[in-house]
Amino acid sequence: MPLQRRQLAIVVSALLWRHISGVTDYEERLIGWKGESYHAEGEPEPTAATTLHSLHSSNETQGQPWIQLISWKPRAAIYHNFLSDRECKHIIDLAHGQMQRSEVGGETAYINNIRTSYGTFLRRNYDPIIAAIEERVAIWSHFPVSHQEDMQVLRYGPTNKYGAHMDGQKRSATVLMYLVEPDEGGETTFVNSEWLHPEVGRAMDPQFSDCAKGHVAMKPKRGDALIFFDRMPDYVTDDIHTEHTGCPVLKGVKWNAVKWIHGEVFHPEEWEKSRKDWAKSLPDPGVCADYHAGCEGWAASGECEKNPNFMLSHRAGSAQGMCRKACSDCDVCSQGDTACFKSNRQRAGYLDFDPTELKGLELLDA
Repeated sequence: MPLQRRQLAIVVSALLWRHISGVTDYEERLIGWKGESYHAEGEPEPTAATTLHSLHSSNETQGQPWIQLISWKPRAAIYHNFLSDRECKHIIDLAHGQMQRSEVGGETAYINNIRTSYGTFLRRNYDPIIAAIEERVAIWSHFPVSHQEDMQVLRYGPTNKYGAHMDGQKRSATVLMYLVEPDEGGETTFVNSEWLHPEVGRAMDPQFSDCAKGHVAMKPKRGDALIFFDRMPDYVTDDIHTEHTGCPVLKGVKWNAVKWIHGEVFHPEEWEKSRKDWAKSLPDPGVCADYHAGCEGWAASGECEKNPNFMLSHRAGSAQGMCRKACSDCDVCSQGDTACFKSNRQRAGYLDFDPTELKGLELLDA
């Protein structure tokens, strides 16, 4: 058959199939483009066990998951309903007791007023729920869990912000997961950016605070996640369009969780160690105690002043101070003395957590 006749036959067959199946020129039967999911007839419904390697939440979500590409400059997309309410609450439950003033600077971290949130880290493979979320991040980003850093959990109160910055540190991608949305402000905003569809930006601008207007930005919504690729497709050159800011929270509180992703295994020894067992919960910083038999001797030899990161550890992301009691950095509290426990936490710079700011999440499992 001549080439032109063969091409004509293909076109006619395609049009005939469209007519028989009822699909119009404006609609293709591609599962997922409207947010729907494929479920084969007779196939069992997914369970927590079967969703470990799935892009879908292992628990109920607020709505149907779907992905929205918002920009090529930077390469950024929103995964709507990435986390369930219970997963959001679980992350906060694990983190809030260890939240301290956030730092900047990676492994040489320090406190800077460019970033005024509170935060802490949950190590990789912390527990089955965190592991399932990390696997979901891996599937979405196309980078293995071993390439992820520990999950950083952040809390932004009124006026808290993170000034314009690039994530850097040889990171290839960033995933931001929103756990509690503020009433106003708190957008993740790309400073030098272009909307994929400018009309979307024009429609969103009235909903944004002044900080986000005129830019590609993500308005926080509980359960949603934002991914952007810190490097160009060559995975060598930093993408200047990823410079972003966490706009000030104007009303309410914002909680989010961050996963930074590298082009190679991140801290291989820590990764291998994390795979052997789930994490153990850290003690409450409100409890005044020593966690090493050598604390009294070290304190007597001046280690409280010489080695405060180990002895006191008033740093976010560090292990809790091993010898706060021996260093007289806290008070031994009587059972039920909440004011004493609160004072110990505040003295070490820990967050004074208020569960009512979680907008109903605190009522789950109550």
